[in-house]
Amino acid sequence: MLEIWVPDPDSPDFTPNEATIQSAGVLLVHYPDQKGGAGKQAYKKFEIPYSPTATQISMMGYTLENLTIWKDRPSALLIASTNQTDSPDWIRDIQAYLGCSKPFGLFRVAAGHERQVFRNAPRKEQLGYQSIIGFGDAYPLHILGLPSVADLDRRLASAVQGIRDSTALRFRANIYFNGPAAFAEDSWKRIRIGQSSYYVSCRTARCELPNTDQWTGKKHQSQPSKLMKSYRNIDPGAGPGEACLGMQMVPAAEYGIIKVGDTIEVLETGTHHYILQ
Repeated sequence: MLEIWVPDPDSPDFTPNEATIQSAGVLLVHYPDQKGGAGKQAYKKFEIPYSPTATQISMMGYTLENLTIWKDRPSALLIASTNQTDSPDWIRDIQAYLGCSKPFGLFRVAAGHERQVFRNAPRKEQLGYQSIIGFGDAYPLHILGLPSVADLDRRLASAVQGIRDSTALRFRANIYFNGPAAFAEDSWKRIRIGQSSYYVSCRTARCELPNTDQWTGKKHQSQPSKLMKSYRNIDPGAGPGEACLGMQMVPAAEYGIIKVGDTIEVLETGTHHYILQ
């Protein structure tokens, strides 16, 4: 379980010089204790700075390392690794819990080393900035209509044994919405959510990760990917037989706020053609 603790300037014990305040908060991670006895599951925990300062990076021995993500070669902060002789116990605990036999590390996006987003995304000349991501797949935001998921769920219920619950979380969208008809988002080009505008850049070409239940970690051998490919191969750019569900978005401005319950206003519709990595 992951918790994010953020400072509250209005708190009576708010102390600006405290380390957790200077790092804009902490990430608190709870994980199962593999050595716990019988009975109720015991947990261990560790915490790391949410946004470490340069002084904290130096004091904690974080190093800037090169990564490969698709075709990008970003640098990132190495927080801990099983390759380190002085690595903390928790990194080896998590390695064992996940059943990983290869070298294992925890990285953090380093400020100034984010990956720029191009392909279907609008350019800096249009927005005034070039959209960026950290370790994410391809675009900053993913939006998906629950009616579209409900359509898939109905098809699964009648065609596939073993998948009965909603598959919504399997698609890992940042934003889920309700109201319009199934797949209404397929034709969106520009929308407003609350007070902020977004470019709907392209469809989301789906890999096989939705075959894995996000709660249990159990993977179905073929579904829902196989079923989606039978009726959601709608974008020639994604490739023959590739399913699409949901849309990728880029904010029209560098900063904006999205709140639960915000209304979506469709500003522009049109056609989409996916551009591969």
